[in-house]
Amino acid sequence: MAAGLATWLPFARAAAVGWLPLAQQPLPPAPGVKTSRGDEVLVVNVSGRRFETWKNTLDRYPDTLLGSSEKEFFYDADSGEYFFDRDPDMFRHVLNFYRTGRLHCPRQECIQAFDEELAFYGLVPELVGDCCLEEYRDRKKENAERLAEDEEAEQAGDGPALPAGSSLRQRLWRAFENPHTSTAALVFYYVTGFFIAVSVIANVVETIPCRGAARRSSREQPCGERFPQAFFCMDTACVLIFTGEYLLRLFAAPSRCRFLRSVMSLIDVVAILPYYIGLLVPKNDDVSGAFVTLRVFRVFRIFKFSRHSQGLRILGYTLKSCASELGFLLFSLTMAIIIFATVMFYAEKGTNKTNFTSIPAAFWYTIVTMTTLGYGDMVPSTIAGKIFGSICSLSGVLVIALPVPVIVSNFSRIYHQNQRADKRRAQQKVRLARIRLAKSGTTNAFLQYKQNGGLEDSGSGEEQALCVRNRSAFEQQHHHLLHCLEKTTCHEFTDELTFSEALGAVSPGGRTSRSTSVSSQPMGHGSLLSSCCPRRAKRRAIRLANSTASVSRGSMQELDMLAGLRRSPAPQR
Repeated sequence: MAAGLATWLPFARAAAVGWLPLAQQPLPPAPGVKTSRGDEVLVVNVSGRRFETWKNTLDRYPDTLLGSSEKEFFYDADSGEYFFDRDPDMFRHVLNFYRTGRLHCPRQECIQAFDEELAFYGLVPELVGDCCLEEYRDRKKENAERLAEDEEAEQAGDGPALPAGSSLRQRLWRAFENPHTSTAALVFYYVTGFFIAVSVIANVVETIPCRGAARRSSREQPCGERFPQAFFCMDTACVLIFTGEYLLRLFAAPSRCRFLRSVMSLIDVVAILPYYIGLLVPKNDDVSGAFVTLRVFRVFRIFKFSRHSQGLRILGYTLKSCASELGFLLFSLTMAIIIFATVMFYAEKGTNKTNFTSIPAAFWYTIVTMTTLGYGDMVPSTIAGKIFGSICSLSGVLVIALPVPVIVSNFSRIYHQNQRADKRRAQQKVRLARIRLAKSGTTNAFLQYKQNGGLEDSGSGEEQALCVRNRSAFEQQHHHLLHCLEKTTCHEFTDELTFSEALGAVSPGGRTSRSTSVSSQPMGHGSLLSSCCPRRAKRRAIRLANSTASVSRGSMQELDMLAGLRRSPAPQR
């Protein structure tokens, strides 16, 4: 490069001032501009789709996979390409990020798959552009909630069936969380729901004044004091049921510490604790007030209905997901109440017989006005007080109405999400049931065809054609697969009875069969050895899942022939 410039430099200077003489020899060749390695074109092959880009484009982000030397591990020297066995549609957005510096989230793609592609190429989710960031976070949050709900549902018993060797704790927990797994669990579910309703109704009825007691005395006596024994028996029965349920749940919980910290566990404890405290505390006037206060906690038993109502659970999830909006509402109301209570106190301070005696006393008026209740027990009398009262009412409407659409939208989203999850689980159960039914039907049909001679081997040698009469394509393929497995593994597919069980049930007499198996044909010992499988006489029985067919006649005939061969002497040669 330097030599070329040195050759051309005198001619360039001479041409600039007009001193270029007539040269008899041609000018030296122009110096070639060599392409630096940073300007070369790289070819990236993503699952067969080729992408071309400049190396400088990828070098803008050296901390990523394509911008660092790690991409050399994926270089194919034969084709001169970088090959990645990834999603080409996702890679289009990744390559656009290297070109433009803005990462966009595709709406039509799965958000979890998009995160996996970002993690593979070394891109962090914080690089998502502002135009797609909000939607990306919402979709990711919704997907995380759905996965968490699916995990909880699977742990609760809505997932696949428990294995045969599951423990008592696992079966109990599945019965508690999913009562539809068994009849006993469903009965216990309705019994606990009945006692919850009885407990709540008794807690309400015992405060109603009894008419019979009012006739004898001037003071009305509540039904709880009129019939204390009856209400005590009902309360005792309900508390015993609740205590037994709580102890069984504590025993069967997969994680007892997590169960004790759960909200429903605290509700169960608060619901049954006043009863036992009332039994331990002596009845006297000093502790009667505290005991009455504890009896108020019995009303929390109504929250036990949340286990029996999907709508209440969705409402709880909604309040949990809207914690930030509810916090904003509470903070805004508190700030507005303090401001307007202070203004109303000083506006009504100079009037006689005013109810706004202090700022805390004005809190009640401000709360009632901002929530648009307006009881009328406290009314401003001055013009300034009325003006500020009107402003307080309008401000309350605006402050309360702003977070309501967010809460409603979250409730609707969680509700529809639960509906889709329930529908998906129901479809999965139906699909698994259909698969089991199809496997059971084709397996039983294969055994029945073997019994009735539905399978015929034609031709000679190892390549024998399988002819199935008047059957569907799915059954033909399934039967052909089972038949090939029989010939390859030298194992005969029978029903769930093993050969040892069948050998004890077989009679020494001969049997006739229409099965086309070699062992069922009335041939000699030489014909057994001339079959397509020389070890056919040593085959073991393989159980077929979900099979209810009886032992095939070919298997019985084979056992008869084996028993006859043991009894008969070997032929003399």
